[in-house]
Amino acid sequence: MDPKKPTYFDLETVALLRETLDDAWACLRPQERATISRTQLAEGIVALAAEGERNPDRLLDAALMTAGNSHKANAAA
Repeated sequence: MDPKKPTYFDLETVALLRETLDDAWACLRPQERATISRTQLAEGIVALAAEGERNPDRLLDAALMTAGNSHKANAAA
């Protein structure tokens, strides 16, 4: 996703992204929620959606991978 080029989503896609974010947040354990923000999860979802992905399972996987990477980074710090 090019930060200089804005990405626009239709209302149906925005609803899908929001639902995916809620699902991803619900999948996290409380200790994981303490180390990542919903914004960080959303960034993983939006980055993949900006490439054209609309499959909810793949978007959810992207969010959870973001959470996993954030957890590893926090553990190393």
